[in-house]
Amino acid sequence: MIDVLAIGAHPDDVELWIGGTLAGLTRRGRRASILHLTRGEKATRGTVEGRADEAARAAEILCAAPLGLLDLGDGQLMDSAGNREAVIQVIRRLKPSLLLVPDPEDEHPDHAAAGKICKAAWYLSGIRKVAPADLAPHRPRAIWFYPGHEVSEPSLVVAVTKPDQECKRAAIRCYASQFHDPDSKEPATRISEAAFLEACEARSRFFGSLIGADFGEPYVTHSPLAVRDPLGLFQ
Repeated sequence: MIDVLAIGAHPDDVELWIGGTLAGLTRRGRRASILHLTRGEKATRGTVEGRADEAARAAEILCAAPLGLLDLGDGQLMDSAGNREAVIQVIRRLKPSLLLVPDPEDEHPDHAAAGKICKAAWYLSGIRKVAPADLAPHRPRAIWFYPGHEVSEPSLVVAVTKPDQECKRAAIRCYASQFHDPDSKEPATRISEAAFLEACEARSRFFGSLIGADFGEPYVTHSPLAVRDPLGLFQ
């Protein structure tokens, strides 16, 4: 059993958008795992084997294990019964309390599809007669959606400390095939430009500023959150 399962469409999505959250959780002793729904085989840069190695190193830095890597089709990810079942199997096996998944409204089709697959799997994983029947039903207590390319008005922002942000940076740097490398001979892409990671850093600083933290990562929740001690929110 784990506490948190973070799911992304491609290797590097989780680390890029919510790596600080995972670093903070595992530093506090929470058990976390990462699941990539595709191998990233359609990416302009890098190889499938190389990205798998990068993903393993990044997960190790974030102390997230075990690492899951499915093969649901990069560039053609869709909300289907078979893809839902693949995610349900992971949910029932790991039994997380919280799912962190992509925003179903993201402009990247794979990200949006991943969010839809995960939302459906979250609900269906709690129904006994839904396949795979050999694994006991388990529905995580909550599902939170993290934005990627498009940022919706957040329901909450998780505070990220400077050490946790540095851990996130180290995890992102593992994906040398995808992000800025001045010595790379591969074709340039939007995310391989130095300005892309600078913009991501600025985004983390902006959301942190909204809550009085050094950095922050936004989420949209599926339902209201229970607050038992309002003053505890300001500690």
